[in-house]
Formats: sequence, structure tokens, C-alpha cells
Amino acid sequence: MSLKDNFSQAVKDILKKDVKDDGTEASNQGQKTDLDRYLERTSAPAETKEQTVAQQPTQQRTYAQENTQSTYTARNEGYQQQSARPAQQETRTSASEPQARQVAGSPYTDVEEQTVISRNTIIEGNIRSFANVTVEGSIKGDVLSTKNASISGKVIGNLDCNNASMAGSQIQGNVSSKGQVKFDRDSLILGNIAAQYLDMNGKVKGNIDINGKAEFKSDAYIIGDINVSTLTVIEGATISGHVNTTFLQDTPANVFPEMIAMTDLG
Repeated sequence: MSLKDNFSQAVKDILKKDVKDDGTEASNQGQKTDLDRYLERTSAPAETKEQTVAQQPTQQRTYAQENTQSTYTARNEGYQQQSARPAQQETRTSASEPQARQVAGSPYTDVEEQTVISRNTIIEGNIRSFANVTVEGSIKGDVLSTKNASISGKVIGNLDCNNASMAGSQIQGNVSSKGQVKFDRDSLILGNIAAQYLDMNGKVKGNIDINGKAEFKSDAYIIGDINVSTLTVIEGATISGHVNTTFLQDTPANVFPEMIAMTDLG
């Protein structure tokens, strides 16, 4: 038998209809033969491969679109953040700037000024200032200010200002104030004090002349004469000197008569 006859016989055997147990011939309609299954197995990979190849460009385009959109979104967000930074910096700069006040009748503004003598600084010579003065270092000379003075260092010279505040300071010279003089228990003054009001808890060796009220607290130590309108002394304060309390600067002649006159009863 030739090769052709063998192949034909094999095909006939595959296509042969199955016979049921009852002798009736079952129809192959709706049933798959071995040849159909074989053809499906051989054709399925080719179709799947074609579908995969056809889907790849679509997936690549989708991925490229998503990547482009993400890049654009990131760039847009970065641009918005960079645009917001100058506004924030401008806000901080405006908030940190000193508040300027408009001077009446003048186109210029009056900005609060301050003269500072920092620690570990020594100045020999007088200081004149139209601003507030803060002395944390040492000065050998007079300190003159039309405004307030804050002293926590050393001054060998006179101090003349509007209001004086001293904390842990040492002054060898006279202190003159148009307003109030206040210093704590660690402050020392070797000189006279002249002011409108005095609030002291430190040490003074010199005369004190106060037009208004003076208050000596428990750690106050004064060696010198005191002239004051109203005086408050807290228990513990030490005063060595004469104390005169005057109201309206009355002289003794206006307070006391020269003699006591007796009226004649007869």
C-alpha cells in the first residue's frame, strides 16, 4: 500500500462516525472530532500572536499618553509652586519690615531708631543720640539721649535721658531723667539722681531729688540726702541721710509761725 493510500485510510478512520451501544449511529453534528481539536490547537497560537501584536501599538500609545500627561501635570504643579514662592517671600519680607509712621506735616516717615552698645564693646567718649539708647558694654564718657535709655553695662560718666531703666548696671556719675528712673537690686550708682519718679531696689551713694513719687523697696540701700514729694519705704530698705518730703515745695516759714501769739483775755 502506498503512502497516499495510508494517509487516505487514516483520514477515513478519523472521520468515521462513532457507533452507540444500541447500534444506532450517532451524528457528529455539534461534536468536535480529533481533527478539529488538532486544527484548533495549531491555529490558536497564531491568532493569539496576531492579537498580541495588534494590541501592542495601542498599549504603547496609551502608556505614552499617560506618561506625557503625568509629565505635564508634574511640570504644571512645579510651575504653580514656583509661582507661589515669590508671593510667600514677599509676604514675609513685608511682615519683617519695621512699621513706619507718617510724620504730621512732612512727606517723610518716622521709623523707630535705636543706638546699641553691645557686650564686649568699650567706648571712650561722649554719646549723643536722638534715638533710644541701649548700653550692654562699657562707656567712659557721658550718655545723652532725647529718648529712653536702657543700661545693663557700665558707664563712667553722666546719664541724661527721658526715662532710664537699669538692670545689673554700674554707673559712676549723675543720673538725670525727665521721667522715671528704675533699677533693680543688682544696680549700683555712685552719684546723684534727679527725676520725676523713682523706683529703686539697688544701691545709691549720693543725693536723691525727686519731684514726684519715690519708692524704696526692700533691698534698697541709700547713703545720702533725699528730697521727695511722696515717699514709700518698704520694710528692709536702708537709708543713711536726711529725708525731706515736701509738697508744693513749701518753705518752713509758710508752715510754721515765728511764735505762738497769746490772746488777751481781759
